[in-house]
Amino acid sequence: MPVRFRGLLYNCLVTLKDGRLLLIRPKLALCDDDVYRESRWFVAWSEKENTHEMMIDPEYGFEQESVPFGDGVLESSDGVSIGFEICEELWTAQSSHIDLSLRGVDIVCNGSGSHHVLGKSNRRINQLVLGGCGKVGGVYLYSNHRGCDGDRVYYDGMSTVAHNGRLLAQIKQFDIEDTCVSSSVVDLRETQSFRSRIGSMRNEAASRSVHPFIPFKGKMVDPFISPLDPLPKEIVPVQLSPTEELCHGPPAWLWHYLRRSKMGGFFVPLSGGQDSAAVATLVRLMAEKVTSAVKKADENGTDDPSYYLNGERVGTDADALTNKILHTVYMASEHSSVETRKCADDLAKEINASHSSILIDTAVSAILGIFKLAQGFIPSFTSPDNRETMALQNVQARLRMVLSYLFAQLALVTKGRPGGLLVLGSANVDESLVGYVTKYDCSSADLNPIGSICKRDLRKFLHLASERYSIPSLKEIVDSVPTAELRPLVDGKVAQTDEEEIGLTYDELSVIGSLRKPGLMGPYAMFEALLSIWSAKYSLDEIEHKVKLFYRRYAINRHKATVSTPAYHAEAYSCDDHRNDHRPFLYPDFSLQFEAISVKVNELKGLHKKIE
Repeated sequence: MPVRFRGLLYNCLVTLKDGRLLLIRPKLALCDDDVYRESRWFVAWSEKENTHEMMIDPEYGFEQESVPFGDGVLESSDGVSIGFEICEELWTAQSSHIDLSLRGVDIVCNGSGSHHVLGKSNRRINQLVLGGCGKVGGVYLYSNHRGCDGDRVYYDGMSTVAHNGRLLAQIKQFDIEDTCVSSSVVDLRETQSFRSRIGSMRNEAASRSVHPFIPFKGKMVDPFISPLDPLPKEIVPVQLSPTEELCHGPPAWLWHYLRRSKMGGFFVPLSGGQDSAAVATLVRLMAEKVTSAVKKADENGTDDPSYYLNGERVGTDADALTNKILHTVYMASEHSSVETRKCADDLAKEINASHSSILIDTAVSAILGIFKLAQGFIPSFTSPDNRETMALQNVQARLRMVLSYLFAQLALVTKGRPGGLLVLGSANVDESLVGYVTKYDCSSADLNPIGSICKRDLRKFLHLASERYSIPSLKEIVDSVPTAELRPLVDGKVAQTDEEEIGLTYDELSVIGSLRKPGLMGPYAMFEALLSIWSAKYSLDEIEHKVKLFYRRYAINRHKATVSTPAYHAEAYSCDDHRNDHRPFLYPDFSLQFEAISVKVNELKGLHKKIE
């Protein structure tokens, strides 16, 4: 909790026992990278191993007059010591628990707000928690936040109890309940044995100064546990793959957001393509996750606020919940193909969405008619001026956004239900990086569950969802060629493809996007990195062209990131301008870097000729 001490605001862990404050422990290291900006509000505590008495306002209702404030360690009446580190301190080069363990602390408690990023949980639990206490010994209690905290991130829980590098208890990742408690019995004598048998650790511990211990009345050792009772056995960490995490993280986030917003459901403009199919599937998986949790609670005779939507308890039928909260529309134009309509209809039927299809050509003609009245001409796809072609495509795309919000506001009116729907966007991070979205089209929505996910990962997700959740239509969708379907068909077939228009494949964009962020590479550094990655399949000229093409498109389209829909934060290379990726949105050209790349290419070509 935030606590103000001597005029400064600190991010703190507050320890209580039986209504008495034992310690207020401020955070030693703040997180200011990725989506975090802690130093906007807080300052880090700089007095390591030191505490001061903080006076307590009588209005708070505590009987005591003061409480220790600072970097302290608690010690129970029976001599068990308890230390603390907070969230980011676990990730620092010199983690607090290392020093605490060397000073003989028995139990380290970590209260964290660690959000989900694909694959992050593996490092968090296996490398940091288990690896840390496996190096220095001791009991480590890791308690992580769960749920949506009203922002783009989702906290995936996975709280654990570890001892001497062994995992004794682990709470499930991505469960929808706000709270969950797990416990484990440990033998603290095992800590002494562990630390005593490592000579180098004993020497390090002996060189440490004495850490101030703060005594409290109470015993940590349970006298009622029989020595004949078996101790809990080590368990194997449950670690999902990044693709499996996509089946749980965004759905859980959507459910928390829906409950908090008090809206009646979601609206998805279903195009028959991979992105909108992924979004609709995530809503279906959300329904399955929620109804499964309710069913389990019914079997155990328990209840939880997370099982309620707008005051009504959710049932155990995923089909019924999906049909109630997921509304989809296929918005066809004269440029839409039979194939994409079939894909949209089949998917909606399999996931049991409330689905319909409409034609938007009348609205497009009306808009163009208004323009003709004002300017005296109609743009044409056959014009050599690309501005006319783009304008015709953008009219269709933006009309779909307007219609999406119309349906979202009125769909429940037609069903005699209160409230409205949240519009879900379906632009992936690769498209956003190069601006392959129309500003204020269907990428503009209330939420975007795939906005920081690359196309390559989405395809893996669709494959997995098709097989594991029995949605066969996804197989046909994931095997289809991505297309915006905004240009005229040729002989009834799609003539426009995403990758051809972008000039880069989605697999290439995934590599480039990772090098840009978190790789922190500009054009020249990226070119050098791609030489070793792509030299086996591309020539020097081709790599040069791809790097320059990406950065040209990135520079001229960066302004679109300033109005991007709030998206689930699943990857560090998200180009979200509001929280994660603070960069200019009006770039100069990259002439200096591009010229350096060209010079490098010529040097390498000359070197190759000499070798030959």
